[in-house]
Amino acid sequence: MELDIATFVSLLAAPLAAGAAYGGCKVGLNGLKRSIVQIERVINRLDEKVDSHSERLVAVEAEAVHIKERIADAASRCELLR
Repeated sequence: MELDIATFVSLLAAPLAAGAAYGGCKVGLNGLKRSIVQIERVINRLDEKVDSHSERLVAVEAEAVHIKERIADAASRCELLR
């Protein structure tokens, strides 16, 4: 059986297309993997910032309670002086 160029090229078209599709998918998935790693880094930084802000908020709330208690104590002492 004799193969001419047109038949040979038509037989190679499907494997070449499959190879190109595989390569494209692999490149796309590698890019997606890098994007996910970058997103994880950003989320971790934001998580650390939220943790530090929440610690500061707890400290501020504790100080506010302390100040309110001091004001109430001072107000009760002023009531005693009248």
